[in-house]
Amino acid sequence: MSLRLTETAEDDLSEIWAYLASEASEAVATRFVKSIEKTFATLQHAPAIGTRRERFSPGLRVIFQSPYAIYYLPSEQDILIVRVLHGARDVAAVADLGGFEG
Repeated sequence: MSLRLTETAEDDLSEIWAYLASEASEAVATRFVKSIEKTFATLQHAPAIGTRRERFSPGLRVIFQSPYAIYYLPSEQDILIVRVLHGARDVAAVADLGGFEG
């Protein structure tokens, strides 16, 4: 099963890295983003592991890499990572703005 990221998810990861690099260090930022990417790999082997978030978008699921939430859409062919958001974000507001469209 292949893994794809939306452009928005790629931007989310870049923002996470930049924030952690400025607040801690580049090494910390790189290690944390790599830990998120390991969670992506887990999804390839167990795509149904995440909790359903159908109220935000059909088929949407979420899994957590604290303090971030990884929103994704599994299909027969691949896993699409839609967003990687801090857990404190107002997810309903993100959904209202179309933030979970793959």
